[in-house]
Amino acid sequence: MTDLTQFTVIIPAHNEEAVIGRCLTKALQDAPAGHSTQFIVAANGCADRTVEVARAKAPGALILDLAEGSKPYAMNAANEVAKYFPRIYLDADVQCDYHSLLSLANALRQKGVMAGSPSLSLDLSRSSYPIKSYYRVWQTQPYVTEKLVGSGCYGISREAHERIGAFPQITGDDIWVRTRFRPEERVNVSKDAAGKPVFFVVTPPRRAIDQIRVETRRRLGNQEMIRLHPSPYHTRSNAVRNLQLALRNGVSPLDLAFYIGIKALVRLRLEFVKRRNNVIVWERDEAARQP
Repeated sequence: MTDLTQFTVIIPAHNEEAVIGRCLTKALQDAPAGHSTQFIVAANGCADRTVEVARAKAPGALILDLAEGSKPYAMNAANEVAKYFPRIYLDADVQCDYHSLLSLANALRQKGVMAGSPSLSLDLSRSSYPIKSYYRVWQTQPYVTEKLVGSGCYGISREAHERIGAFPQITGDDIWVRTRFRPEERVNVSKDAAGKPVFFVVTPPRRAIDQIRVETRRRLGNQEMIRLHPSPYHTRSNAVRNLQLALRNGVSPLDLAFYIGIKALVRLRLEFVKRRNNVIVWERDEAARQP
């Protein structure tokens, strides 16, 4: 008889002491006694208490303390010691409970399914009005609506892992995974067989300036991926027709104005960074990581 709890969850973490405990507590929430799920925290280049907090919160997890601060290196190192498939990759600043992880693993066992994510839920409770407006539009874009794989939680099947191999040394691991597979090979899991919701929670930035920094890094990462690992399955957002669709889906003109304004500032900053050195700096929103 197949043990449905037999899958691996990999959590790469670089200086995440503020959130790794929350992530692990949520991931282990309601896990059945004696489950077979393997949890691996791939701490990489940490100069804080990430490793200590992870060991305290998840004594049964495998905690890797890697010297090199690199997310793809950390995920590849975790893959070397991972025991099971499906394999789920969970960012340390994201929250996903055990039920949702299990439901995603079950979906990835289905024939022909290569990659997938739970449904995405945004916690905008502490975000400013411009950020709430931005994400009201963002949630209508093809990247999100067309079988989203990424944004902090995604999984792959054994067959998918054998097809794509190791993670390349690029910034956008999620967009790389998403674009390795045809749309019909990807799934979003919003409910289990009993109708119970399946989702993970992302906390967006609180301020527009932080969104601009994070979005700049993401755009540079996407451009890097397209340049080094092109794919016919890459979905472009922000086309005029997509923004018109956002308005038809109930987004207000003011929401759209904030969205376009932030995107325009990101484009200006992107040009500045590219003219300076074109180096991708891992900018993240520290405020969203605080309690």
